[in-house]
Amino acid sequence: MTLGKLWELADLADMPSVPTLRRLMREHADFPIVERGRRGAEYVIDLERAAAFVRSHWGDARLRKTYGTEAEADQQISLPLELEI
Repeated sequence: MTLGKLWELADLADMPSVPTLRRLMREHADFPIVERGRRGAEYVIDLERAAAFVRSHWGDARLRKTYGTEAEADQQISLPLELEI
C-alpha cells in the first residue's frame, strides 16, 4: 500500500483534477480513503487502490454522460474510425 495525498493522486497519469476527485469521493462511499481530510489536515489515500478505483469509475461516468447509456457508450467505442484520404 502506497499512501499519499489527494494532490498526489491527481498528479498520476490519466487522473482527473482534485475537484473531480473530491466529487468522486462524495459520490462513492467505497472510495479507498485511509483518512478523511478536514480543515488543516489533508486526505490520506491508498494511491494504488484509489487510482484503480478512479480508472474504473471515472471513465465510465464520462462515457455515459457523453453517449447516454453504457450500451451506447460501448457501441460508440467499438465503431471503426473512418479516414478520409
